[in-house]
Amino acid sequence: MLERTRSLETRQTVAMPGSDAVDLRVVQVFLWRRWKLILATAAIVAAVSYIALLVVTPRYTATAQVLLDPSRQKLIGTSNVVPELSLDTGSVDSQLSLIRSTNLLRRVVERTKLTQDGEFGVARRTSLLSLVVSWVWPTPEVDVPGAVPAPSSADPVPADVLRSIARLRSAVEVTRVQRTYVFSISVTAEDPVKAAFLANAIAETYVVDQLDARYEAAKTAANWLAQRMEAMREQVRESEEAVASFRNQHNLVTTSSEAKITISEQQLSELNARLVQARAETAARRAAYEQAAQVQARGGSLQTVSEVVRSPVISSLRFQQSQAAQKVAELVSRYNSDHPLVVRARAELRDVNNSIAEETGRIIANLKNEFDVAKAREDSLQQSLDQISGVSGGLDTSIGIRLRELERNNAANKTLFENFLSQAKITDAQSTFVARDARIISPATRPGSPSFPKKTLVLSLAIVVGLLMGVGGGVALDMLNAGFQTQREIEEKLGVPFLAALPLLTAAERTVNGKVLEPSTYSQAKPLSHYAESVRTLRMGVQMADVDEPAKVVLITSSVPKEGKSTVALSLAVSSLKAGLRTVIIDGDLRHPSISRHFELHTSPGLVDLLAGTMGVEQTILSRSGLTVIPAGSKSQNPPDLLGSARMKGLVEKLRETYDYVIIDTPPVGPVIDARVAMQLADKVIFVVRWQSTTRELVMQSIEALGAGRKLAGIVLGMVDESKVPRYGPYSRYASQHYKSYYEN
Repeated sequence: MLERTRSLETRQTVAMPGSDAVDLRVVQVFLWRRWKLILATAAIVAAVSYIALLVVTPRYTATAQVLLDPSRQKLIGTSNVVPELSLDTGSVDSQLSLIRSTNLLRRVVERTKLTQDGEFGVARRTSLLSLVVSWVWPTPEVDVPGAVPAPSSADPVPADVLRSIARLRSAVEVTRVQRTYVFSISVTAEDPVKAAFLANAIAETYVVDQLDARYEAAKTAANWLAQRMEAMREQVRESEEAVASFRNQHNLVTTSSEAKITISEQQLSELNARLVQARAETAARRAAYEQAAQVQARGGSLQTVSEVVRSPVISSLRFQQSQAAQKVAELVSRYNSDHPLVVRARAELRDVNNSIAEETGRIIANLKNEFDVAKAREDSLQQSLDQISGVSGGLDTSIGIRLRELERNNAANKTLFENFLSQAKITDAQSTFVARDARIISPATRPGSPSFPKKTLVLSLAIVVGLLMGVGGGVALDMLNAGFQTQREIEEKLGVPFLAALPLLTAAERTVNGKVLEPSTYSQAKPLSHYAESVRTLRMGVQMADVDEPAKVVLITSSVPKEGKSTVALSLAVSSLKAGLRTVIIDGDLRHPSISRHFELHTSPGLVDLLAGTMGVEQTILSRSGLTVIPAGSKSQNPPDLLGSARMKGLVEKLRETYDYVIIDTPPVGPVIDARVAMQLADKVIFVVRWQSTTRELVMQSIEALGAGRKLAGIVLGMVDESKVPRYGPYSRYASQHYKSYYEN
């Protein structure tokens, strides 16, 4: 690309802030352009989905809730032989698999006779739509060639029952409600009543299964305990007979028929208890007496001894002492020490002090007496114990050891027998009534609306998917439409300046006074029309392409035929003529001379004859409607050589001196090289591209093959359909609505 065009592209890119961001106006224009396709696609998808919803069989889901009771109380006693249901996380989660197990569902199938049901049984309804639905939402099937043994039973499971179990399992969903002990059992079926019935049946079967399991465990434990009790009863009888026989054999008399010790042993036990009590009392008396003796030996006050302090008599005397001392102090403050009242008060205080001393002495004496009495009692009990021990010591030691061994064995057998007897009664009660580990807290009810399909959700998704498909289709159409639609596309894709866009004129629009005019003639007849204004824009763009050296010789070409290059050349010539410029147009398309045919000069001598030297300038330069025209002339076998000849260069130089504007119409670049040869004679090149028709790749290749470089003035979009232009640009819609008031078509 040319440096000038590259710099232009760079300036345009810099001048457009946020070029890398999504332009919402472009999105708006795209939606406005493709809204019919988008809405039509969404409507079709929604209609198809609605028809499918009408045809597909609705399915209903009913849910029952079961509670594992963690607070169930034991029936009897503090412990049970039958193991309790564990409610840890693993055990609770395992109950989910138990509900969906083959054994439990088999009970439900056989109880409800699902093998004869049209949905879960062998005679299942099939249709084309059901096959399609089963392919989209597959239901697991189990292909059983024969009978398969059930895990918990020796009887084989029939094939039809196993198929019904598989279909029922696929319709059952068991979930734990968060972290609670509640299970939700959901069943999906075509009939709402059937769904609720099966959900309740599974829940009830699970509860009954728990009861049966505990009942069987309790019954088995009761039978085992009954057998064990007979053997233990015999052991207790034998041990009791052994103890009684041993006592009779050794003449060991007991205090009663139920006692297990001799009289001497009983007396010895009683004396030991009394001796322990006497020793404790003696120790307490000794401690009190020794404390008082130590205080007295140190010369301390005996009134600090605990027994003296606790004495109520001492407490009363001390109260009297305090009153007497207070009285003496009061009298001394009033009278002298010899006063009779003072003397009498002091005498009363001495009497109280003497009483306290006498009472203290009596308490200390009592402590000594109590200690002596306790010591004597202890010595007496010790003497009696020694006498009894001497009597019992005469009993043979081995006989006592054997007796105690037999008694211990008898006691252990009786204790074990009593424990087993208690457990046997508890288990027997449990076998007749077992508390429920699970119970139904919310039975399933008939659902009011189907769980599948969710019509509102499906239709909403269908509309969304349809809109997305419509947008995708619109994007695909835009991508498949390889032509140029807007000025922005030309400048961004090609890096070439955009000159003008010439609108497509229909026959009705070109009709003036009942006659259909050619576009160039129309612009002459309607100088204020949009088409004429676009041609003037083109002419101005060519002039501004090089302000310092305005172009006088302009070459017009395109990529392929039928892009409107000859029409552009004629229109540009007419516009220049109207602007007061001396203009000549050369039909350089020697293969298909459209300019010559337009002026009906295709049989007249022209450029070929002039360059071949068979005709002079006066015979080949003609005037039509005030416009100077050089037709193509005769047929030529080497058009490129003629266009590149010295005579052609001399002709162009001569016309440059005579005329203000020289326009050369050349063949397209794609098929032939004529335009590349003639380009050397021109100041500027105008490249015509048909709107929304010529592919971008072809235009790029043609411009690259042309190699115009700095001579390329820019691109002209021809045959632009103004009825569709507002859909291809963020500014076109505004222009189409507001610019029309300035045109007079």
